Amino acid sequence: MKSIQVLAAFVLVAALFLSSCSRKDSTREIADKFIAAENAAWATGNLADLEALEDPAVVYHMPGLEMKGWKAHADYITQGRPRVSNLKQSWKYLSGEGTHFALAYESSAIFKADDKSPAMSTSNNFLFVVRLANGRIAEVWMNGTTANAPAQTN
Repeated sequence: MKSIQVLAAFVLVAALFLSSCSRKDSTREIADKFIAAENAAWATGNLADLEALEDPAVVYHMPGLEMKGWKAHADYITQGRPRVSNLKQSWKYLSGEGTHFALAYESSAIFKADDKSPAMSTSNNFLFVVRLANGRIAEVWMNGTTANAPAQTN
């Protein structure tokens, strides 16, 4: 009888251990992958890792703009990259639980001059709240401040 109890306890512990090995990524792990993918997308134009993380119907709620779908987000990055220089981004994981996580984001860059506008320095300080569905990023809320000023030329 005692050996059956020991065997049952061992099987239970082994099952719990093995199930924890196959668990889905934690919100922290998904957040870290998102940060790395966003940085790579803006730095190199490589969108593959970001696309793998986002639901095809992802929605970004941004001040003054709502982007619906992966293609809209991809276009935002591919069209935005040539317009900025000296982009510096800083991310910080704040918290996460279940299907949500929060990030702090700061950035600075130069909007390049064109025939309509002079070069402008810009900086952002935002809070990102992300909702996951089926292990992928389904919705992102962004809010914060943006400051623009004429770029200093030397």
